[in-house]
Amino acid sequence: MALPATGTWSNPGKGGAQADIVLTAPEDGVPLLFVEVDNCYESAQELAAKADKYMRFCQRKVKDADGTERPMWRTRWWAPDGRHGDRPHPPLLLVFNRVGPRNPNTVIAQLAELTRRHWQGEAHDGFHMYDGKLPIVVTGMSML
Repeated sequence: MALPATGTWSNPGKGGAQADIVLTAPEDGVPLLFVEVDNCYESAQELAAKADKYMRFCQRKVKDADGTERPMWRTRWWAPDGRHGDRPHPPLLLVFNRVGPRNPNTVIAQLAELTRRHWQGEAHDGFHMYDGKLPIVVTGMSML
């Protein structure tokens, strides 16, 4: 599914993310989840560039039908605010499918460092705020 950083839902421009799956299952505690499957052909830099695109999409604001400016993704999907009043973006689930030649374990630490600015919260009196952050969850296909 196209997640446009420019353009519209029906006519997305260049530079946006392309989610392999967009999952909504609020009855199971998953209001919204973007899923990216890597078949172990892409480098940590290529995967980090994809995270950059998801972040650009999540930060994009448009006017809703009522004229209120809000994040574009919130014009299509609902997700709760954070626990302390912060507004994190919907999580990105990165699933490694060991088909290609690259071992995902060799790039996870590098990928974490390359994407840190997107997901790392700010410490506040014993807790962390994740306002405007993109939670990134990483797993293997066999763990799903």
